[in-house]
Amino acid sequence: MTALLLAPLLAAAAGAAVVTNPVPAPIAPGITLRLTPFGQSLPAPGTQFDGFRTHIHALKPVPDASGRLFIVDTRGTISVASTAGGTPRLWFDIRIAVPSFRAWATNGQAGLMSFAFHPNFAGNPGTPGYGIFYTIDTSADTAGTATLAGKGPGINHHNVIHEFRVVDPAAATASLTAQREVLRIAQPRGDHGAGNIAFNPTAAPGSADYGKLYISLGDGGGGGDPSGNAQDFTSPFGKILRIDPTPGAGGAAYTIPADNGFAGDPAKLGEIWAAGLRNPQHFSWDAATGQMLIADMGQSQLEEVNIGVAGSNYGWPLREGSFARGTSADPDVYDTPAKPGGFLDPVAQFDHEELLRSGEYTLGGISSVFAYTGTAIPELVGKVVVSELVSGRLLYYDKRAALLNQPAPFLEIHISKDGRDTNLRSLDGNPLRRQRVDLRLGTDNAGELYLFSKTYGNIYKLGALSALPKPAPGSPCLSTSASPASPCAAPPTRPPAHARQ
Repeated sequence: MTALLLAPLLAAAAGAAVVTNPVPAPIAPGITLRLTPFGQSLPAPGTQFDGFRTHIHALKPVPDASGRLFIVDTRGTISVASTAGGTPRLWFDIRIAVPSFRAWATNGQAGLMSFAFHPNFAGNPGTPGYGIFYTIDTSADTAGTATLAGKGPGINHHNVIHEFRVVDPAAATASLTAQREVLRIAQPRGDHGAGNIAFNPTAAPGSADYGKLYISLGDGGGGGDPSGNAQDFTSPFGKILRIDPTPGAGGAAYTIPADNGFAGDPAKLGEIWAAGLRNPQHFSWDAATGQMLIADMGQSQLEEVNIGVAGSNYGWPLREGSFARGTSADPDVYDTPAKPGGFLDPVAQFDHEELLRSGEYTLGGISSVFAYTGTAIPELVGKVVVSELVSGRLLYYDKRAALLNQPAPFLEIHISKDGRDTNLRSLDGNPLRRQRVDLRLGTDNAGELYLFSKTYGNIYKLGALSALPKPAPGSPCLSTSASPASPCAAPPTRPPAHARQ
């Protein structure tokens, strides 16, 4: 398979010129918003080896009127916070429920990666899905039979989807009445595996998409997808899968929806909903349009947002963003986009040169994407907000610009806390990891946005700034500017190559 993959890669780049700056225009300064402390997550269980107090990875609301927010820590816990914020309470510990669960101390891409409440979790007790939630987690137990497997040098670990049923969805802690394994995927390498799981919150009961579980998986690991998983339709990696997680006929642990993009094709996995992704750690839905938004981490050049479409192929590793790539190990992109399979273009993208302009000395990665649907920040209505993992920058684009025939330009959100301009690297940068922030976003049922990072476990709520405050006397230059002319920006120096998320 690898040899077959490299041939079109080489052909795509043949005779094409290297693009040294894929997105030439700098990210322009945008709005300034207020950052309000909401709470601090519980410390991560286990040894603190890397300067991170927590390993919080996702923040999600429960589908009811309580307003509760649930925070997952990859080391194995889910905690719950009220709408008032403060210190969350422990709600669920997978280490007790699943003895084979493992969160490797040296691998930030393993552990309890995501969870999803069934849309009827706190709804009608007489309707399927009541009291049920799902997790995607990693297991060191590779002796069991995997449901799906990809290409690679061996088996590093398994990605497992578990189903849990609780006695009372409104209870302070998860008291389990049942649990089962839904899906097990053998992963060849330690990175680029389990990402996000979620149900479409815009799907109404009785619709074809109601109760269908979406699962994002990276390309199985290694730089440049060396095993050729993302374009192999017999592999689950580099894909978004979609299943009906309720038991099927004949004792099947789940069923494949008939309206999946590749259902019924004997040469392809029916579970595949979309393909050609590198490391889609997060996706969400725009409540205003019903569209899925996919944040796909790039390799060496570009970070992208894609619109989720059933049966689509986004091109990785033939493409990175909207540009062609060369061989698996080639870090460059080329000026002739490869479109042999009708690849779907990203709706928005930014390049790593942008991080160099702003004085960041490490490669970045897009970590979250949300269309703003709240009411507290009028300036964000009609906008899509993304987070950059390493530097902690917040970016956004206008959905109207995304309707044009080219990726929409990003603008930067600057933040103010206690009347001072600041940034997440100053607030929550990890001093042991070159001030790495590990920033991600979450949302509540009202569509308002929350920011959180691993170093201190701080959770912030994003709000409107009624009037731009004047800088305090003697205030240091804290805001990260996108402009190379800014006095805050360090001279652009290309960072050394290193392992990516």
